[in-house]
Amino acid sequence: MNLLRRRFKIAHLIAEEFAGVITKENQARLEQWRVESPAHAKEYDEIRTYIMTGNECWEKEKRTVKNEWRKFERVHFGKYVIWKKIGRCAAIMVIPLLVCGYFVSSEWKFSEVTIADHVEIVPGTGRAQLIMADGRFLKLEQKENMKLDLPGVKIVATEKKIVYRAIEEETSTPKEEEYNTLVVPCGGEYMVELSDGTKVWLNSDSELRFPITFVGDRRSVEIEGEAYFEVAKDEGKPFHVLAKGVDIKVLGTSFNVMTYRGRTITTLVEGKVCLTYKDESVLMVPDRQAEVIAETGKILMREVDARNFTLWKDGVFYFENAALETIAERLSQWYDVNIVFNDEALKKLRYSVEMKRYNNIQDLLTKIEKTQKVKFLIQGKSIYIHKWLETYDLLE
Repeated sequence: MNLLRRRFKIAHLIAEEFAGVITKENQARLEQWRVESPAHAKEYDEIRTYIMTGNECWEKEKRTVKNEWRKFERVHFGKYVIWKKIGRCAAIMVIPLLVCGYFVSSEWKFSEVTIADHVEIVPGTGRAQLIMADGRFLKLEQKENMKLDLPGVKIVATEKKIVYRAIEEETSTPKEEEYNTLVVPCGGEYMVELSDGTKVWLNSDSELRFPITFVGDRRSVEIEGEAYFEVAKDEGKPFHVLAKGVDIKVLGTSFNVMTYRGRTITTLVEGKVCLTYKDESVLMVPDRQAEVIAETGKILMREVDARNFTLWKDGVFYFENAALETIAERLSQWYDVNIVFNDEALKKLRYSVEMKRYNNIQDLLTKIEKTQKVKFLIQGKSIYIHKWLETYDLLE
C-alpha cells in the first residue's frame, strides 16, 4: 500500500510538470526522486516517452480525444481565458492515470521488492530531506553536520535533529513567511526545533511544512504522517497545526498528531487544545484523544493513556489491543519493508505487544507468532503473513 501511494504521488508531480503548473517545492521533490538512483532516472525518461508517444493499444483513442479537444478549444478558448486553466487541471487529472498505467503495465513495478534471503532488515535511523523555499533540497543524515545562514535565522543540523534559531535584524520592515519542508522517509525519524522554540518529532513516512521564521500574530505549520509537538508558549501568537483539513489551535502544550491511512487522530498529553473540523469544534484536555470521521464530519472523543501513543518518540513500539494491520503498517514504515497478508481476515487479529524500536524486527514477529495464529515468512525486504497451520505445531 505504501509503495502504491508513493507511486501515485510521483505520477501527480510528473502531471504538474507536464501541465506547466508545478511549484518550486514540488519540482524539487520530483528532482530529488529522479536523482536518488540510476533506476529512477531511467524510469523518469521512460515515463516521459510513454506519455508523449503512448502505444498501439491506446493510440487511436488518444487521437480521437485530441481531435475532440481541439474542437472544444476553438469554441471556448478564444472567448474565455479561464478554460485554458481548466485544460491544465484536466491534464493534472488525466496524466497521473497514464503514469499509473505505465506502472501497472511495466515489469518495473516489482523492481523495488528484492527477493533475496541475504538482504538484512534494519530498523530506522535519523535521516530526512529538507526542501528549501527556493526549491533546493538537502539530505540530512545522522552522522553529518550542517550549518546554514538565512535572512533572520541560523540553521544547524546535528545527529537526528535540525534547529532553527531566529536572529534579530536591523530593519523592522515586515517580512513574508518563507516555508521549508522536512520530509522523513520510511525507515527514518527526525526532530526539528522551530525558530520560536517549538520542538517537533517526526515519525517515519511524514512531512512537516513550516516557516523559517514566524511573521504576524499567528504561528502555523502543516503535518502529514505522524508528529509529536512540544509547543513553546506565546499567548500573543497562538500555534496552529493543520492536518488533513483539521485545525489544532494551542497556546503551549504537548500532543501527538497522526494522519496515516486517511485517519486524523490527535492525542493530548499536557495543556489544552481546540480542535476544529469544518463546523465542529471540541476543547481537549489531557489523556483525551480526538479522531475526525471524514465521512460524517464528526469528531469522536475518547479517554486514553496519552503516553502510550507517544512512546514511539522515545524509541518504543507499544501496541495495546491493536489490529495486526495497524502493527504491520508501523513495521513497514519503520523498517522500510513490504508486508503482504496472505489472508485478508488476518488483518483484523488484535495483539498487545511492546518492544524497543531499534531491536531486530524478528523479535517482535516472534512474540506475535507465539500466539499460534499467524506465521511470518521473510524473503529479502518482504514479509508474508500466513494463517497458522497445524503442521507448524509439529515443527515447534
